[in-house]
Amino acid sequence: MLAFGEHRVTDFFSLGNEPSSQESTMHHFEHRNRECRNRDQRGAAAVELAIVLPILILLVFGIIQWSIYFNRLQGLQAAAREGARVAALPQSTQTDVNDKVTSALAGVLPTTQSPVVTVNPSSGNPCDLRASGARVTVTVKANTNLDIPLWGSQTVTLTGKGEFKCE
Repeated sequence: MLAFGEHRVTDFFSLGNEPSSQESTMHHFEHRNRECRNRDQRGAAAVELAIVLPILILLVFGIIQWSIYFNRLQGLQAAAREGARVAALPQSTQTDVNDKVTSALAGVLPTTQSPVVTVNPSSGNPCDLRASGARVTVTVKANTNLDIPLWGSQTVTLTGKGEFKCE
């Protein structure tokens, strides 16, 4: 009991809110368990990333390289058709056909690569003195590299073919 004039000093916020020692210990263990779970989850996420990342890189760069491959293949096909269209004219020469194919391939192949152009029939003027309706075929071949990380590099030969009737 307090004597007259004595005052008890208490913290306003702790009135009846002080945890027992048992509650304090439980709170400590719950906090520690949560930290361990978070650490375990971060470790699991790192392992999952290490497994999935190489596959993801292979997939993304594989899609990019195959897109480049098919773009170049389509470019060779278009160049061969342009060459065959020129070769179908009676006054055209092999040089005209090669020039047309080369100009049609501008921007399709790397500048270091030169395609191999084959005209059939292989005379100087493919459709000169040929019957109307005879066919002329132009074939364009070029090598390209497929460079996919984690897979390696592979050289592939692309072939484009165009065919027209002689005029």
